[in-house]
Amino acid sequence: MMTSLSTTQNPSNGKESTVTQPANCPYQLFNQEVVWNGKWIQTRQVGFKTSNGQQGVWQSVHRNTKPIEAPADGVSILARVRKEGKLFLVLIKQYRIPCGKLCLELPAGLIDAGETAQQAAIRELKEETGYTSGKVVMESKLCFLDPGLTDDSQCLVVVDVDGDAPENLNPIQVLDSTESIEVLLIEQSKLMAYISNLDSSSIVVESTLLAYAMGIQFATLQ
Repeated sequence: MMTSLSTTQNPSNGKESTVTQPANCPYQLFNQEVVWNGKWIQTRQVGFKTSNGQQGVWQSVHRNTKPIEAPADGVSILARVRKEGKLFLVLIKQYRIPCGKLCLELPAGLIDAGETAQQAAIRELKEETGYTSGKVVMESKLCFLDPGLTDDSQCLVVVDVDGDAPENLNPIQVLDSTESIEVLLIEQSKLMAYISNLDSSSIVVESTLLAYAMGIQFATLQ
């Protein structure tokens, strides 16, 4: 929430630059600008000054796609599949160009205009994996994926999937023409072992999924 204005002198060109001061911000901000604006994202930078007069520049990345009323930029989906008496998680594997490697991830996607986080989760699960869920278990609070770099935000939505239901016996993806996604079912009890055995030279793990796997492992420790 923005609460006040801070007007400072730009030491490089002498012009005043007014920046809205966020609540609880310990810095004095100045000269905020959009450096590059693309179809999906934009990059920005802002000058900041500490209480002892030290100055720096913060560069960041921001999405251009978030609907005004959306609770977050996107969702990650923790889909629990009960099938043949066992509990599985639906995971996906896809090549991520910024990483230069395959990435093991939770299904995820952006929230469309007019959607709730839960509606987006059900839709994205169906599109990316082919699985149909009729039960949302919980929706997390808003959280941020890499807050030192970007304000990209998500809600984590937990859903249950009946893996023995007819519609889930042979799930069919509904992918965009540019998407290439492999779907995996991994037993939840074997998740950390599966991750630990991955060849990190060719495949990496998305942080939300790794944190979940570590939580499961720690919960069993005495």
